[in-house]
Amino acid sequence: MNIQVKDINFNADAELMEFARKKAEKIFTLYEGVQGVEVNLKLENKKEDANKTAEIRVVVAGNDLFASKTEKTFEGATDSTIMALKKQVERLKSK
Repeated sequence: MNIQVKDINFNADAELMEFARKKAEKIFTLYEGVQGVEVNLKLENKKEDANKTAEIRVVVAGNDLFASKTEKTFEGATDSTIMALKKQVERLKSK
């Protein structure tokens, strides 16, 4: 399993990085063709509360899958992004 977690525009603590890694591991169980997962956690320069973005790219043979969500917390953004990717994986498996 090749999982990369990056923090952009802030310094994430080890607990947040491990949370993102564990969520990303679940993608490998959904589809055998997953070769890697890249997670980018970004702190946006916005004045609003929802300024934490999780971008996840799933590397599969052929086309990569990508989703990005912005929420009030990184955990919420990561969960929302994983749910969007699950839908994309289901569509990919049905082809």
